[in-house]
Amino acid sequence: MKKTVFFLALTAVLCAGCRYKEGPGISFVAPEYRMMGNWNLERVFLNGEQITETEYLANVPNTYYMFDLDGIVDVMYFYNNAMQSAVYGRWKFQNNCKELVMDFQLKTQKYYYVATIKKLTKKELFYEYDDTFGNHWRLELACLSRVN
Repeated sequence: MKKTVFFLALTAVLCAGCRYKEGPGISFVAPEYRMMGNWNLERVFLNGEQITETEYLANVPNTYYMFDLDGIVDVMYFYNNAMQSAVYGRWKFQNNCKELVMDFQLKTQKYYYVATIKKLTKKELFYEYDDTFGNHWRLELACLSRVN
């Protein structure tokens, strides 16, 4: 009985740090493993309005993000009808996996921001951040394939 109570208490403590405002409430898969995979940027919101075009290449719908467990992110996007890729890219969690730090470069544009994760499941990733101009961005990504 004591082992069962200890296990339940330990599970509750471990899962409490992985909760996000929009879900999941509980997950037995670590956030790092939920993050790994190939993601498609499906919806972009700028200051609360959904948009389909922007000068920020990384925030254009149908941009692809590939996250690996080593903290590397590859960002791929279409530019002048050709697929382009990030020059470099790094990602990491901070603040008990509640924030996502992104650091990458596309063409000559450098991106560095700390985003608040709103939802992180095996199939959906929603996060929000404010850029240096005071704009509020919300990016909603869907997982295309998992990386083992």
